[in-house]
Amino acid sequence: MIRVLVADDHPIVLAGLSALVESDPALHLVAAVRSAAEARAVTTEADIAVLDLRLPDGDGISLGAALKQRHPGLRVLVFTMHADDQSVVRSLGAGLDGYLLKDSDPEDVLAAIHSAARGALVLGRGAQAAVVAAARTAPPPPGLAALDSRDLEILELLVRGLSTNQVAARLFLAPKTIRNRISEMLGKLGVATREDAIALGRAGGLSAR
Repeated sequence: MIRVLVADDHPIVLAGLSALVESDPALHLVAAVRSAAEARAVTTEADIAVLDLRLPDGDGISLGAALKQRHPGLRVLVFTMHADDQSVVRSLGAGLDGYLLKDSDPEDVLAAIHSAARGALVLGRGAQAAVVAAARTAPPPPGLAALDSRDLEILELLVRGLSTNQVAARLFLAPKTIRNRISEMLGKLGVATREDAIALGRAGGLSAR
């Protein structure tokens, strides 16, 4: 059973999304809240949070990033009417797990929740277009130029959500070798954490399929 938290400040949207979640026997609605403060209070009970981009006491991207930092196993989807390039790219850079538009078909929303719960990165149609547009207009971060082909291969697998052991198995290398390569990669990129490197990879157009 996938435990779902939904947060939206519009009562009709909140009621509709809640009813949609409850219609799926594999999902359990743990809470339907209207503010960031309420979401923070109940997040420990959820496996996945579906957050409106604009809440009365904060934005969904900042809230989602903070919740994931406090609860590393939590998956977060942004659910909004806005598909501007900046918001989509910022959500990916913050390490969130998906971006959906409120005009998505109900079955697509349910499929996105299930996909995100399995560890996939989920982008609705409008969000995909925004990412493509941003990738075409923005130059890649210069730090990626310091990586060799093996580094880029490892980083792309990390962007896709693979663990160190999974990357090692995919590349037929020892987990210790992958850990050492990742440590070296952080130095080349000038970042402190794996999450920062993944954010740079996403911004640079590495695949998250």
